[in-house]
Amino acid sequence: MSTQNEVRESQELPTEPVPALGSLTPWVITASLLVLAILSWWVLADPKWSPVGASLPAVDAVLFWTILGFIFTGFTFANWPFSKIRQPTAGILQVGVDVAIGFLAAWLFSFVIGSWDPTFSHSTAAGAGFTATAFVVLIGFFAYALAAASWGGYPFAAIPGPVASVAQFFLGAFITLVGVVVLVYPNFNTTLAKHAPLALAPATGWVYSSIVIVIVAAMLWQNWPWASVRNRHAQAAAALVVALGGGIGLYYLLRLVVLAVTPAEVKGMPTFAAGLQAAELGVCFSLWALVAGLIFAPSARPRLGTAGTRVIRTAVVTVLAIATYVVFMRFFATKVLHFAPVRGTYGGDPLTWIDWAILIVLWYAVAFDKYGSTRRAPAAAGDQ
Repeated sequence: MSTQNEVRESQELPTEPVPALGSLTPWVITASLLVLAILSWWVLADPKWSPVGASLPAVDAVLFWTILGFIFTGFTFANWPFSKIRQPTAGILQVGVDVAIGFLAAWLFSFVIGSWDPTFSHSTAAGAGFTATAFVVLIGFFAYALAAASWGGYPFAAIPGPVASVAQFFLGAFITLVGVVVLVYPNFNTTLAKHAPLALAPATGWVYSSIVIVIVAAMLWQNWPWASVRNRHAQAAAALVVALGGGIGLYYLLRLVVLAVTPAEVKGMPTFAAGLQAAELGVCFSLWALVAGLIFAPSARPRLGTAGTRVIRTAVVTVLAIATYVVFMRFFATKVLHFAPVRGTYGGDPLTWIDWAILIVLWYAVAFDKYGSTRRAPAAAGDQ
């Protein structure tokens, strides 16, 4: 009788989620997402194998705007209204909305605005109009990531959602507009190109380096150092200064790394731009920082302490990012993803495929809320 009662009691114990595959779960998820990124690339965008036949500039325009669409739905609006729907339906709907935003925005810029201003026109030679359309998003990445991750919704955090999200959306749009007018549009407009305040390569390297600062701070450092500032106004100002100022310093560091790992014959080519390649290396940092923060979440009780854990995780992300850039550029991009080589087997565009992989990571971790990564297990009796 007592045995039956014990069985009944054990069956009635509340359950708590545990990793579906134990300690291997984040490793299996990461590998699976990267494989999915390769397979989906082959089907939808591969220059050699994809039946779609889209040009890489057009792919960039849609891809970048789709990522920004995810930032809108996933971060600016905090998954509203999808969070009210059960998974995996919620994730599927959110992905559909993000993709729709990507196609709609690319069409509006490249075909509608492009019909008035050839800077964004789809018919511009070598896909320059699509590229200009994609580069608008580069500023948007920084603006909306800063507002959501670094500022935490400031100055609208006290306003209930989704009104606060709408206000944050327009604040991000304003920051994006300023950045586009100052840094992007002058570099792509034929009349203004010679008088651009900052050339495209260093502008791209600086902005993306600032994006890396925002992502690494959010994913690995819990927004240190500005999170330690108590005054919300001063905290937001500190985040902006550290992101932009730190972005300048990081840009030069990434540039040095690029120059160190790039073959001499490639560096000597007239088309080589170290500033642009700094951004290409930076996106590798973004990928692994997001994987570390969203898939390999840090322990609530780190053995090495908070500071030690941050240092170790940052070092691991740095090694993985540099290794990813080297492997990608030296053979993976040209041999596996079929990018056009620059010289021999060297070539590729990490800002395209690595962002492709980043989008898949973000969709799984945020839109699908890591669906399937956990299972329910009986809680220990001592936990009751």
